[in-house]
Amino acid sequence: LVYVRDVISILRQVGDALKFLHESRDAAGNEASHGDVAARNVLLTETNLRDDVAEDANSEGRSGCRNLKTALLGDFGLPIDFGPRLPIPWLPPEIVSSLDRTRVTHRPESDVWMFGVLGWECVTLGAEPHYQRTVDEIQQCFTWPDRGLHQPPRCPLDVWNFLLDCMSEQHRRPRFAGSADSVSSAIHRLRTLQNTYAKDRRTLEIFYNATNCTCHQHRCNVPLPSFAR
Repeated sequence: LVYVRDVISILRQVGDALKFLHESRDAAGNEASHGDVAARNVLLTETNLRDDVAEDANSEGRSGCRNLKTALLGDFGLPIDFGPRLPIPWLPPEIVSSLDRTRVTHRPESDVWMFGVLGWECVTLGAEPHYQRTVDEIQQCFTWPDRGLHQPPRCPLDVWNFLLDCMSEQHRRPRFAGSADSVSSAIHRLRTLQNTYAKDRRTLEIFYNATNCTCHQHRCNVPLPSFAR
């Protein structure tokens, strides 16, 4: 069973990592962003589902996870890596709709949108965003109320509304940087959700993509990783 509180805990930890990153600056004073916030880049350890945001699939993450039993969140039946290609289904409209995708300007607000898609990956327990849609179809989905990512039946409304806010217009998205006490803070929203569901026993169920699954894409015949000794 996967409880709602487990998913919120994962998202809170990813949010804390993004807060640290977004409050960082390079030598020139430019703000930092991740650029590929997705389940395939989240490392889970066996200790209380502690997770880290990795720079790539081979990264240790922030806690030096090679000394612990770890697995990529994206290994639990989620999509394969995109390699050097742009991960279009995760990217926000300001990037997907850009005329020149070879020179992408990624900002913290873009990470927030991708965090919303990551949240959708989590609450669906492994569905692939915009599965088998073309770029043009994905752009059309940006105009839909749910951005083309349907609310899973067991996803609580307050959790769902938070994810939709992350996938709203740039200036309306919650921020990870700054005071966590502000109502516009993503950390504040996540903290509130954690408190709400701390003792809640509601669970999530797998939300299948509407189209036919391909075993190559979802690795149906590959055993799921396990922390069992």
